[in-house]
Amino acid sequence: MKRTLAAVAVAAVMATGVSACTSSDGTTREKPRADGSPTAVRTGRGNVPVTESRPRPCKGGTYTWFNTQRRWVLNGVTDPQHLTGAKGAKFTEPMRRLRTDMASVRTEGTDGTSPDNDAVLLALGVHLGLAEKGDETSGLGEPGEYAPVDNAGGEFSGPAGHLVEFSSVQLIETDFRHSCGHGKQRKQTIGHVANWTSSGGGDIRCETPLTKHASAAAREAVRLSCHW
Repeated sequence: MKRTLAAVAVAAVMATGVSACTSSDGTTREKPRADGSPTAVRTGRGNVPVTESRPRPCKGGTYTWFNTQRRWVLNGVTDPQHLTGAKGAKFTEPMRRLRTDMASVRTEGTDGTSPDNDAVLLALGVHLGLAEKGDETSGLGEPGEYAPVDNAGGEFSGPAGHLVEFSSVQLIETDFRHSCGHGKQRKQTIGHVANWTSSGGGDIRCETPLTKHASAAAREAVRLSCHW
């Protein structure tokens, strides 16, 4: 009779979905069934999500900029158009894009604590005098944007000749080091920024020689377009 009662008790425990274990004093204690997850196996609690500790981006900190280069380049030009010199003559030749410079921010050796792109660009804008601390915008292009090309068009007056319009942009490339925290908690990130600080354009009469003060972009525009 005792064996029958014990068998019934075991069957009842299995039917309720609860496992049982026997303690050293011979009594039986219920233990919740694990659902197979790592947390449930460790704690005996089912359906408990595992929360991971993720590093937070480091705010503030100190930037060091080095290997900084700034240069004007020709990034658009038109074919020459002959203008008669009549008042209100319109320039209709389209601007051709010559370059596809794209703004970017790259970091190396990041562990999740590096500053985000907006913070890096704002710090660079302050360093270059394009923005001030506390500003919301850096005065630089957003990552993924192409450097702008100033479109041609408009009315011109002056002596007759072959006119060429061009677009130029001042590119900037720089490496940086970002340090944040103190002591053993100090974190460092190395990165590289490609961007531009300003754009502009101009026009050239192919029959008129350039002066010694002409920009490199203007000279390149003459070389590429002043031929017919």
